[in-house]
Amino acid sequence: MINRNSSIHLQDFPNLSFLPDEKELVADMDLVRNICSVALAIRDNKNLRVRLPLSQLVVIGKNAARILPFSEIIAEEVNVKSIAIKEEISDFAELKLQINFKKIGAKFGSKIKEITGAAKNGEWRKISEKEIEIAGTILEGDDFEIKLATKNNDEKKFATLSLPTNDYLVQINIEITKDLEDEGIARDIIRAIQQNRKDADLNISDHINLKIFSDNLRILEAAKIHENYIKEQVLCESLSYCESSSDLKSSAKFSYETTLDEGSLFAGF
Repeated sequence: MINRNSSIHLQDFPNLSFLPDEKELVADMDLVRNICSVALAIRDNKNLRVRLPLSQLVVIGKNAARILPFSEIIAEEVNVKSIAIKEEISDFAELKLQINFKKIGAKFGSKIKEITGAAKNGEWRKISEKEIEIAGTILEGDDFEIKLATKNNDEKKFATLSLPTNDYLVQINIEITKDLEDEGIARDIIRAIQQNRKDADLNISDHINLKIFSDNLRILEAAKIHENYIKEQVLCESLSYCESSSDLKSSAKFSYETTLDEGSLFAGF
């Protein structure tokens, strides 16, 4: 007979019915996840790697203040310096109706022209999430799609995208200053060296004396600006800059070359 007390894996799952339902917290966390997902989609669309910090993310919509207790989580997840909120979504976007004419053509052939005109003029009424009334006709299911379309957006400075639920917008300042770029390069250097440590089979607690070299002056400049941060992150006792890759290789036990967006980085320790 199996002794069920011998392992936690053989125990019954505990009854958690006594715990209160946190419906509001669950809804808020669902919103936070959606915001992060949309923000990361914006980064991907704009080719802004996640290690490159951005200055600000703004959540726009009614009762946007509900996300403020989770600001640090959002900021860390999408790598932005600050989180802000705005309530008036109508200042930044409007609901646009997109009709699946290919699908409804067979059903409402004689009214297509009238439906088209009403859609263009915004003359329609939402009945439910899956049903609208337009030109005296009821469209349902995938006959249509309602999306938040941005307006008055400075596309050179901001990227704005709606949540799938169409109740909030996520707006990110995509202007890249030199300070942000320097920090992004420093984070890339850290990632590269952490991988180098792994390739050298170092223990996670091992400290190193680090040497780096690059033909790209921006990489070296960013490394010097954020030297203390780099040393802290990679457990580095000392950081020195070599004159050439050959000098680095000849003076280090382990040496690696990593290609960053800005150019090649040589690291040795």
